[in-house]
Amino acid sequence: IAWQPIKKKMDSIICFSVNSAIKQTPSDLLSKNKVESVTLHCSHTNPNFNYMYWYQQKSNDGSLELIGMLNYGTAYQEEKFQSRFNITGHAKEDAFLLISNINAEDSAVYFCAASDVNTGGVAYFGNGTKLTVLGDKPEVEILKPSGNETSCKQKVTLVCVAKNFYPDHVSITWKIGSKDINDDVATDPYATQDKETKLFSITSRLKVSKKEFKPQNTFRCTVRFYNETDVYTESASAINGIAGISLDIS
Repeated sequence: IAWQPIKKKMDSIICFSVNSAIKQTPSDLLSKNKVESVTLHCSHTNPNFNYMYWYQQKSNDGSLELIGMLNYGTAYQEEKFQSRFNITGHAKEDAFLLISNINAEDSAVYFCAASDVNTGGVAYFGNGTKLTVLGDKPEVEILKPSGNETSCKQKVTLVCVAKNFYPDHVSITWKIGSKDINDDVATDPYATQDKETKLFSITSRLKVSKKEFKPQNTFRCTVRFYNETDVYTESASAINGIAGISLDIS
């Protein structure tokens, strides 16, 4: 069976439905960037299904993009996905999706579906597998003081935000120039986890006098991130003070 005729038949599917009989595992999957591979599994027990499909959805409101399909035991894949995606299995039982050389662009929800295109044109979908590809380091940013602080307060507050890391093994340090700063630093006692992405975030705050918050001074926040083997990487963000607010008010 050639791929193009099968694709035309797939285009004739008139509706789809989430069906508990279509089992996908796992439901959520965290993967490190540039690992070798991950495998998603889909199965059903309906003897009438002879087609199974895999789709990728980049965002919650995004469209489904076809990766490929199984017709009985024969796999057909879209050209875009042929280099790192591999579909195996048998449409009468189960299908596997292997993604090799994982990278950040692979973060998405992956859906499998099953149907008998020759009888009714209805595709039944599983609940999806959410794949989150972790970065090598946390994303770090220093938020500048608010306008209210720079005009009305004796001190300004710099907020260091570290986000999108897993697991939650981090430490945060501050420097002004080459000098370590320990006073007037308040760091969250623990990182918080996003229920949907499973990734962590944490903040640390540094209070600085207006006299010290001048353009000549560089304020740096460094986040040390430990992976499961206690090997660590560092991410940092830095800003300079702002001209015109260097005098304290009493």
